[in-house]
Order: sequence, then structure tokens, then C-alpha cells
Amino acid sequence: MKQRVPFIDRVIRHAAPVWGAKRAAARRATAVIDGTSSRYVGKPGDWDRNTGNPDDARPGRFVDRKRVLDLVANDPFARKALSTLVNNTVGWGITGAPKKAPATFRKLWLDWIKVCDWYGRQSFYGIQELAVRTMYREGEIFIVLHTISLEEAAGTVPLRLQLLDSGMLATTITTYQGRDVIDGIEYDARGRATAFHFYEGRLGQRWASYRTVRIVADDVIHLFAQEEVGQRRGVSVFNSVVKRLGDIDEAVEAELVRKNIEACFAAFITQGVDDNGVALGTLQGDAQSNPVGMQTEGLSPGMLTRLNPGESVKFGDPKASGGLNDILRLALLSSAAGTGITYEHFGDLSHVNFSSYKAGNLEFQRSVGRVQFNTIIPVALDRIAGRFQTAAFLAGLMPNRVYEFSWSPPPFESIDRKGDAEADVLEMAAGLESRPSKVIARGYDPDQLRAEIEADRKANADAGLTFAGDAPPTQYAAPQTPAPAQ
Repeated sequence: MKQRVPFIDRVIRHAAPVWGAKRAAARRATAVIDGTSSRYVGKPGDWDRNTGNPDDARPGRFVDRKRVLDLVANDPFARKALSTLVNNTVGWGITGAPKKAPATFRKLWLDWIKVCDWYGRQSFYGIQELAVRTMYREGEIFIVLHTISLEEAAGTVPLRLQLLDSGMLATTITTYQGRDVIDGIEYDARGRATAFHFYEGRLGQRWASYRTVRIVADDVIHLFAQEEVGQRRGVSVFNSVVKRLGDIDEAVEAELVRKNIEACFAAFITQGVDDNGVALGTLQGDAQSNPVGMQTEGLSPGMLTRLNPGESVKFGDPKASGGLNDILRLALLSSAAGTGITYEHFGDLSHVNFSSYKAGNLEFQRSVGRVQFNTIIPVALDRIAGRFQTAAFLAGLMPNRVYEFSWSPPPFESIDRKGDAEADVLEMAAGLESRPSKVIARGYDPDQLRAEIEADRKANADAGLTFAGDAPPTQYAAPQTPAPAQ
């Protein structure tokens, strides 16, 4: 609740805004020191008091959504971390294809992914990128599944996807028909989400609206990485590094200011005085006196000058702060650990060799793969595919809705392509891996790839062309048993 400003403070603010601001800041600081304020009322991200334990003197960090958005928008390292996570998690898109489905159904899917955006702007893969970017940045994203009319669908499956971030949640609603509503999410007696309440318009914008819309949970995908039992809301990957990245910015800014000062060549002339306190000599050259009596001299290349008796010259010598590189590297290392990327993803490869980079990158790939196959695919993509088949069946565009989808995330680029390819061939030859699993790991659909290879080889044969890849493999082929002599 907004506190009432005392009359004397309002008078001071009106007459002298600067003094009024200083008075308010001093009042808030005193309240925090005395323990009479539960929170330091400043910009988002300022220090809070602890959680209430009288034995805990440590302050807590208050991080809200606006603070995280400002960080990612303005901090270059935060932008780089977010870009790295999105590039490796979704890349150009997690492609999906129905298994053992007729060509007509595949065409329905390929036509729909081009027009699935509720706003008519993004493709299905663009929606994936925006959803994953928002999930990492804000901790969660809401995907609303809209069923439209057949006339509006214009021959495609009548299903459209709308993305809403957490800023659209109607957090002012606390109950709905006797059910608990927490942060705009309605729950039943078992604690399951049954509906979501959103604002009709985004608050703070010209078309803002406090009117709300209730959407049942079956039509909303709440996408977030669940890390705790009973967790109901997502947490941004930047929550733990907001202050750390801010400290990096401040340290870099301070170093740049010091460099600018160091680049300014300054000399200070000190005059002596006689027994009567009168300055010895007068300044020579192009000296000028300013209104307050301070005098400046100019320097030019090759100049010669003589100092008067009692004068001396001292040059400015700003001292460098030592250990800045080590401090920044440690801060970036902790920031990388907090966001889930490696230190080298920030762009510094000077402290790494091939083996260590590959080992670190393998761990990062496992982390990304966990998010892909435990969160994005089962929570969002499988539900979208199921809803797509239902919408197509109800619209009379397909005879059934039982096709299973296979999802292929974009492949991770190989650091040693030749070595990895040879290892893949050996594993397939030994029966440790199948060709479809290797193809899926590279981000392709095995059936589609097989059809493309068949068509390409047929076209080459019809044109009388032969390439090295068209020859039958011999190195890893099973030995042929010779025919018995007649």
C-alpha cells in the first residue's frame, strides 16, 4: 500500500526537489537500519531485509520481473547467455513429423505450421523460439490453444497458438466461485490448475485493460522448467545472477573511466612565496587567469619554457587497479554457472584447449537435452500435436487421430566431424546404435531423409552421374561367404 507523505516533506519537495529527494532517501535508509521498514523502497533489485528470522542478519535480494527484463535488455553478457541457451535448445526449431502417417496428413501438418500463429506473424518454429526465449528469461510462458472457424482457417487445420507472458496474468484476482486463485492461476481442491485468468490488454500500455478473461486449463500450456516438488511458477535463469552481472557492468564502467582519466595528460605548476607571502615570479607563455584566480598553461610539441624561481611542475599519474581481469573472469564464471552455460560461451576462449572445451560442451549439451526432452517436448510440443490431430479430426480433415509424433531437436555441431562420423559408423556396425537414432540425433526425420536419398540417387542415375557417396560401402560391410565350388 502506498504510504502517505508527510506535509513538511511535500512542501520541501515542491520548493526544493533535490533536497526533498535527499530527505526521502535518508528517511528510508534510517527506517531500514532501525528495522522499522520491511523493505527498502527503491528500484527493483535493491536490497531487502531477511526473511524474518531474528537470528538472520543477512539481507535478501528482491528480484522482480521488471528487473530481469531490464537486465536482459541492457546487459551484453545477459543477452549473450540468453542467446546461447535459445540457440542450443531450439535453434532453427524442433522439427516434428507424424510416424507412419499418410502423405495427406503430413501435408496438413506442413501447411499448418506456416499459419499457426494467432497473430499471423510467426511460423511454428518462430513460436518455439519466442516461447523458449521467454521461458528462460522470465521463467515461464503461456501458450493458449485457440480453435477458430473453418472459414477463417481457409482450408488449414482450425487451430492457432497465442503466446502470453507472465505480465498478462491477472494477479489481482484471489478467488473465483469458491476456488483459490493465486497469481492469476485457479486451482482445485487437489492443487491442480483448472483455469488461468489473463488481462484483456497489457497493463502500462495505451490499450491497457483491467478486464480479465478466464481460460480453462485444457486450452493453456503453462511451460516452465519444474525444479521442485509442488512448484507452480517458473523461475528465471537470471534470478541468481542479477547482482553479479550488475557488478560486472559497474566494474567495467569504472575501468573505462579510469582509462579516460589516465589518457588526459595533466601537469600542475606550484608557485613558491617569499617571506611576505607574495608569489614568486609570474607565469610565462600563454597563461590565462580565470575569474576565480586559477591559472592554466598550454603545452605544445617541441616547446621550451623556463620556470620562475620557486615554481615546480607535477604531472598527474592515475594508479591502475590491479587484478581486474581475474575479478571479472571469476564474476563471469559464477554468472555462467548460474545461467547454465559454460564460461567460454561468453566469448573468451583464451583459457581453454580442445579437450577441455569439448568436455565442457558435452556437459552443456546434456543440460540442454534434459530441458528439450523433459520439458519442452512433453509439456508443450506433444500437447500441441495432440490438439492439432483433434482439431483436424473434428474439422473432418482426417479420418482418425492416433498418429504419434517424433520430434528432432537441431543437432549440435560436431567439433571433430571426421572423428565423430567414424565413431557413429563403428557403433552402427557393432549394433550399438541404429541408423534412425543417429539421424534423429542430427535433427532430421529418418523417413524423410531416406526418401530424399532415394530420390537423389535415382535422379543421379537417370542423369548418368555417379558420386563417391553413391558407391556401395565396403569398409564396414559384412564379409560375403564364397559360393561353393561346382
